[in-house]
Amino acid sequence: MNQTSDIARGERARAILDDPLVTEAFSVLERECIDEWRRAPARDMEGRERLWTMLRMVEKLRTHFTSLIEAGRLADSRIADLEKERRFALFR
Repeated sequence: MNQTSDIARGERARAILDDPLVTEAFSVLERECIDEWRRAPARDMEGRERLWTMLRMVEKLRTHFTSLIEAGRLADSRIADLEKERRFALFR
């Protein structure tokens, strides 16, 4: 991907993570998984493992969006640095 695309994707990812419905969805999913895990009998290892996997997937999804945001920030910073270098070179 190019830097402009990375910036746009980062901005979109930030908008998604900042959306109150998405924030609520992450919280609800995490809370439900933890609550179900607490209620599950210790002998239900398969069910508890499924809940653990679901919880990890929520974390991975959030991490993916965070990674897109950071890539966008880095691309924006790189473009700004290139622009500064270009302007500096004009004054030499």
